[in-house]
Amino acid sequence: MANKLRYQSRHEKRKQNRMLNIAIGIVVILILIVGTSIFLGGNNDSATDNSHKNVTTATSPREKDKSKDDFVVDEGKKQEEKSDKSTDDKKSKDEKEKSKDEVKGGGPEGPWEPIGTSQKEPHTKSYDMNSEDWKEMTKALSYASGISESDMTILWLGNGGGPDKSLGRVKSKSDPSKKYTIMLQWVPEKGWQPTSVEPLQ
Repeated sequence: MANKLRYQSRHEKRKQNRMLNIAIGIVVILILIVGTSIFLGGNNDSATDNSHKNVTTATSPREKDKSKDDFVVDEGKKQEEKSDKSTDDKKSKDEKEKSKDEVKGGGPEGPWEPIGTSQKEPHTKSYDMNSEDWKEMTKALSYASGISESDMTILWLGNGGGPDKSLGRVKSKSDPSKKYTIMLQWVPEKGWQPTSVEPLQ
């Protein structure tokens, strides 16, 4: 009888240990899942990153439709569409150049538009101070804060939580009360666009 009681108590302890080990395993797996989603963004940035990599060179839906129709239409229509495309491309290049020179809005109150870019797609962020990307982010920070680049000190510029986001903190050299935290978002073929400007304490 004593052996039977010992066997039952050992058996119950084994069951308890097994259940506790399974519960601990489940908790560890959940912690790993939550941890990776936090560190890797967790907001489907990888899906948006893939969509940015697959961006075609067409700049409007109309041009995309034309490129699809090229396979269906006869040679005469192909020539017309090619000439239309070249004029549309020239117009879009002219618009891009104008948008570089005449970016509307700006300042801490906005509204903000993309600042324009000379970079090719797919875009990769670079925080090297000599890179074109850094120069364009600096231009976007200046545009969003309303502080000229020569009067602006960049306190910090780094990853904003995703493959196409950056976060910057700037202040004015001449007016120390002007300090801002600025969120930037990459817009394909249009450049960095400020999405939020908040005063920095």
